[in-house]
Amino acid sequence: MSNFEQTIISADGSTVRVGVKKPTNQEMKDADIYRAKAWNKAFKEGVMTKAEVDQVMKDRGIWNEEKAEEEKNLTIEVLELERKLYIGEGKKKPKLSEGRKLAIQMKEKRILLRELISDRISMDENTAESIADNARFDYLVYVCSFNVDTQERLFESYEDYNQKGTNAESIAAAQILANMVYNLDSDFEDKLPENQFLKKFDLLDDNNQLVDPNTGDLVDIEGNEINELGHYIDKDGKRVDLDGNKIDGDGLYEMVDYENDLLDKKPVKKRAPRKKTAKKTTTKAKQEVETTAETSE
Repeated sequence: MSNFEQTIISADGSTVRVGVKKPTNQEMKDADIYRAKAWNKAFKEGVMTKAEVDQVMKDRGIWNEEKAEEEKNLTIEVLELERKLYIGEGKKKPKLSEGRKLAIQMKEKRILLRELISDRISMDENTAESIADNARFDYLVYVCSFNVDTQERLFESYEDYNQKGTNAESIAAAQILANMVYNLDSDFEDKLPENQFLKKFDLLDDNNQLVDPNTGDLVDIEGNEINELGHYIDKDGKRVDLDGNKIDGDGLYEMVDYENDLLDKKPVKKRAPRKKTAKKTTTKAKQEVETTAETSE
């Protein structure tokens, strides 16, 4: 299968081979016209340009020179960590444990970088330029997408594609074109240098989660065993805290048995012993005793 086609299951259950061809020069020019029209329409309707958004972000403190400098420094730090990870210090053969720490530091720095620029990116997506770029891309999806088996276009028009933007064929075509035009990789995370290093030594699973190379079990950055939710667990798979204390299903520590020494202890009343009473001898019994005594005499 070509890099520019994909087999999908359509809404009616049929199999469709979606293909995307490279746009011609004329199609690129037509796409630019759609972009210009979209930009003018957005601008007339009051959508801010990127320059205006940049100024607003500076005025509101969303993005300023300090954050721009921080972005630059984080980028440099990531590149420097990559150099150390792959080239080493040049003195002696590095230990894998040291390489693991460097790779994890790279992952952490990259996360910080993404968080830092997330606000700027979200604001940029609402500019006139962004709307225009999306219109240009949508036109290219419409004009370049086709059914591989029938060689017919998937969409009748630009408007038809926009109306069908959420169906399986449209999504597949857009993904293929994005990979083609913007050189995007579906396995972008897999190709990050830190992840490639960790996978080389079985320190990362297929979901790019850290694992113990001896068991394949999930671990945190310090090597402590965790479950899929990121909770610490013991050897039996039971949830615990970092010190090994047991935690129940609600995330609470298992409670020990307490001796309640706060309740008042009331003295127990003792029952008085019952007095023994002598049995009364009946007159008949008394006569029998006397008779027996006389006989004995």
